[in-house]
Amino acid sequence: MHKRILFIFFFFIISCSNKYQVYEKTGFAGVSKNNKIISYLQKDSLIKITNKNNKISKVYKVDEQLKSTDSRIIYLPEIVYDEISLNREFPLVLVQSMRENKSFIAKKAKTFDEEKKINKKVKIETIEVLKIDNEKVITKKIFLDFGPFYYKTYSETLFRLLSLNIKNKKLIYKDYAPKNHIISIGPLKNLTEYDNIYLKLGKIGLIGFNIRVQ
Repeated sequence: MHKRILFIFFFFIISCSNKYQVYEKTGFAGVSKNNKIISYLQKDSLIKITNKNNKISKVYKVDEQLKSTDSRIIYLPEIVYDEISLNREFPLVLVQSMRENKSFIAKKAKTFDEEKKINKKVKIETIEVLKIDNEKVITKKIFLDFGPFYYKTYSETLFRLLSLNIKNKKLIYKDYAPKNHIISIGPLKNLTEYDNIYLKLGKIGLIGFNIRVQ
């Protein structure tokens, strides 16, 4: 019975996420250690990366493809973090695939070469910014939303499934309105807590959630 419920929800969430042919996903970015943009999309794909906090966006080309499931939807060099003013504590981004004839490619490779000579200095400045950001966003939390569901029975079944797999039951709550039922997980204090929950959800095939930072 448990496997049957899992299959129903996995199929439901996947079918909802595949309504669009264009890749579009919101999630957290990670820092790339090799100055490459690493995404689930194929190498050389054009993508627009939007900072969900300030709506700043730029178009880049994917350098390398992620080969396995990861709690980060993309890995970005430090310079890209700076270009779109991405917060290091909650780096929430929207990644969208782009058509080559309607986009431009940011010349990040040249920028990297220019920055190599002052790489250490940039890192020191980043640490200083981090301290300021921590003071500003210390009260922000992460929430994961499933839904909205038209039928309450779907949300109730999902609620039971999550309750069986997440030890801290206080993190799971319902937000019910007529024909607009939502199940949420949160608040999560940081990305470490997010990663732990993501791993648990991945094991039961429930990673089709929306992310809120507030």
